Amino acid sequence: MAAADLITRDARPTRPLADLWNGRRVLVTGHTGFIGSWLTTALLQLGAQVTGFALADDVHARTRSEALTELGAETRWGDVRELAAIHQVMTAQPFDVVVHLAAQPVVSIGYSDPGTTLTTNVTGSVNVLEAARLCEPPVLVHVTSDKCYRNQGWPWPYREVDTLGGGCPYSVSKAAAELVFEAYADLYAAAGERIRSASVRFGNVVGGGDAAVGRLVPEVIAALQAGGPVVLRRPDAVRPWQHVLDVVHGLLLLSDALADRSVAGGEVFNFAPPGDGETVHTLASALAASHRELSGVDVPLTAGRGEFPEDQLLRLDGRKAANALGWHHAFDSADAAASVVAWHHRVAGGSAPHQVTSTQVSHFLDTIQRAPSARRQTGRHQ
Repeated sequence: MAAADLITRDARPTRPLADLWNGRRVLVTGHTGFIGSWLTTALLQLGAQVTGFALADDVHARTRSEALTELGAETRWGDVRELAAIHQVMTAQPFDVVVHLAAQPVVSIGYSDPGTTLTTNVTGSVNVLEAARLCEPPVLVHVTSDKCYRNQGWPWPYREVDTLGGGCPYSVSKAAAELVFEAYADLYAAAGERIRSASVRFGNVVGGGDAAVGRLVPEVIAALQAGGPVVLRRPDAVRPWQHVLDVVHGLLLLSDALADRSVAGGEVFNFAPPGDGETVHTLASALAASHRELSGVDVPLTAGRGEFPEDQLLRLDGRKAANALGWHHAFDSADAAASVVAWHHRVAGGSAPHQVTSTQVSHFLDTIQRAPSARRQTGRHQ
């Protein structure tokens, strides 16, 4: 049985996504990042008017901005660590939805640059939430990470009610951002809940175009394209892998549920695949198998050593979001791997990254609105 079949949809009615999003004015912070660029592409295809706010700090951000501008997005450059910058964007026009994705997203950078990690992830959340308090967008979705939980070393998945904590600078920054969100959600409620907010804790997100240094999939893809070997720091580590398009779908559903008041404001949600997660070796093997299928080249996997401490076991309970939103994951790990490798294979063959992303987004949006039995094939041969 596919992993997606293990989630039972509740009775919440659904409408075509284009009907829900056409004409909505959306602000996405971090829209030039890996997840932000996929979300922005989907919103534009659904007819939303998207403004992005991001830091022009690297070539990937600038290249994605140019591509998203071609698709119809408007970019505002700035730093979420500066309240005036994000406040100016929110006062320039009224937004129906704000999605806060801007962050320093890499655990290893937290060790090498803890100050930037903490100020970006904590002060950035403060500034976006404060600007929203002043400008009152009707819906705000705040995003952190499953690393916000204090790792207890237990075998079962973390739930939204489990203890926040830290250990490394990155984890501390995400736990602190969740506490900041809690404070502002209370302020929004006390002011009459003119802002309906939620905070989302992502599991490990994979997809085409992720270029972050130190993350598994970019490292595996680079090794596969170079002919190997693929060196895995912790092959037995377990993580809640999920494809970026499943995450995008969840964000769309959550934003709409906040807008129509079918979920309460101020809630937190884990975004995680059904099941218990999978090992690094399992995902890397699926990536290697998909690469072999497309290229005919078999690349070996080998075990290496980690350069910094990491938790061996991290599982996330995503049932609350799945049940509240009627949200099915369309990709299992094999589907996700096939989609990621296909994305990079086409880009290596000369296709523009944003064109490949647009094609996969279009296929996904079409597929998820068919009968649930058809969704199982979303990740294949895109």
